[in-house]
Amino acid sequence: MKNRILRLAIFCCLLILISGCGKTVIGYSGTGSGGRISHSSLKYSVVKSARSQIGKPYKWGGASPNEGFDCSGLVWWVYQRHGISVPRVSWQQKAVGRSVRRSDIQAGDIVLFKIPGQGKSLHTGIYSGNGYSFIHSPKSGHRVREESMEKNYWRKYYVGARRVIN
Repeated sequence: MKNRILRLAIFCCLLILISGCGKTVIGYSGTGSGGRISHSSLKYSVVKSARSQIGKPYKWGGASPNEGFDCSGLVWWVYQRHGISVPRVSWQQKAVGRSVRRSDIQAGDIVLFKIPGQGKSLHTGIYSGNGYSFIHSPKSGHRVREESMEKNYWRKYYVGARRVIN
């Protein structure tokens, strides 16, 4: 009986080590393709993580699935899950990575909007690569969602995009 419990404990420890405690390790994959995650795969993994939060409530200052998200908290949380450091607040996210023209936006890029009356704050989201759609946490009383940047509102206030995954 003791041997069986010991083997079970060792097996559980090995599973935890193999899974990496749920963290994505940049540059490694057990795919057998040389152990590298392509930049394209990482971009779509970022989008997948953002999509997994659709339906979570908006919470000012929120940066986790348990408490909810504000816009920059969602961006910060998603990139952190993939080992990519970005600033926590929106106006600092505007300076991360490199600028990308609207016509060159790719999945995983941070998109930025300047909404009137919000001081130096910006609204941020993650471009999904789905026909000018982005994933964001809009405002109090709403939930994380994916919507088109082609809507007049978002077209009017769009100010740029940043690429943090080359």
